[in-house]
Amino acid sequence: MSVLPLVNEKDPILKTKLNDFDFNVGDTEKISIDLIDSMLYYNGIGLAANQVGINARVFSMIHENQNIVLFNPELISVSDEKIRMEEGCLSFTGLYPKVVRPYGVSIKYFDKDNKPMMANFIKLSARVVLHEYDHLNGYTFHDRASKYDMSNAKRKRIGFLRKNKKSKRKDL
Repeated sequence: MSVLPLVNEKDPILKTKLNDFDFNVGDTEKISIDLIDSMLYYNGIGLAANQVGINARVFSMIHENQNIVLFNPELISVSDEKIRMEEGCLSFTGLYPKVVRPYGVSIKYFDKDNKPMMANFIKLSARVVLHEYDHLNGYTFHDRASKYDMSNAKRKRIGFLRKNKKSKRKDL
């Protein structure tokens, strides 16, 4: 198991547009294992490379109970239909704003063998793709949620963090 530490939520890499993954120098097997192991360890359903301090356009996700890794993804299209729902992020513990995102997305990417791929995702998988794709471009759900939804989520986060802190004290 190869778990990488999450960067602090104030780390500037989370606001950085990442560089393309270079297949000539990058180890696709290692980064795939690192991202998947880290995503699973932190109980996530998606994890972008910058969330663990890596400046490369790559992310892992769970889709139909399979772990997949997308290198240098590029959005092709998004559906007109949108859905507003609560969204979480491993980089922002306890923060769950409601975010409006397209119901479906088409994306092209490369697999770990540098083979071009094309895929369509709907519902939760589309949301994960778009969330992680945002990370690769230096955006977070702070940039996507309305001021009202973010303010509401921040208020709820305070209670979540207090409760979590108390339960950790009891475990000691």
